[in-house]
Amino acid sequence: MRLVLIEGLPGTGKTTRARELCASALHEGRESRWYLEEAADHPVHPHVLSALKSHADYPSHCLRSWQRFAAEARSAGTLHILEGSAFQSTVRFMMEQDCADIDGYFEAFEETVRPLSPSFIYLRPEDAEAHSRATAVYRGAEWTRKVTAYIEQTPYARRRGLRGESGMHRFWADYAHLCDTLVSRLSMPVSRPGATLDSPPIDKDT
Repeated sequence: MRLVLIEGLPGTGKTTRARELCASALHEGRESRWYLEEAADHPVHPHVLSALKSHADYPSHCLRSWQRFAAEARSAGTLHILEGSAFQSTVRFMMEQDCADIDGYFEAFEETVRPLSPSFIYLRPEDAEAHSRATAVYRGAEWTRKVTAYIEQTPYARRRGLRGESGMHRFWADYAHLCDTLVSRLSMPVSRPGATLDSPPIDKDT
């Protein structure tokens, strides 16, 4: 195994779990790297790539980036721990833009990373809307206003009339349902530990 993918809604504990997993691997003597979402040196989704997220060819850019990463990672023994890279930094943007072929993109993504013998950690709260409300309280008014304003202007939200904080919570519930569907089709090993309310993110919007 050379790749661990960690996914979940904002606040489910992705960062905490990635940090702990990386520390454990290093303690056991295994070279391991963990990257925050959209970090400047992220091997797949650097911030410069996310700037293209509203472009129609964004999924193609993402796939090419995954292909480059997979080619490099195959020849090294490093364990890469990527949080939010499978869904949050790709599928979520495609959902926001109402892209039609999310299934096709995700099948191509999984085929690309298969040689790395990946495993998938899915942090799924039982009630996505309730979790979103709790995250908004925990992260505070500024975070909530920022994310609500961002989601409101997406094509997905505009076409469905999702407005205000209630619209944000509905968006995250819809996103969780989409993630559930994709996870159900994965051929790689999937673990589903309980989600926990994570600490506020570092240099991340959502």
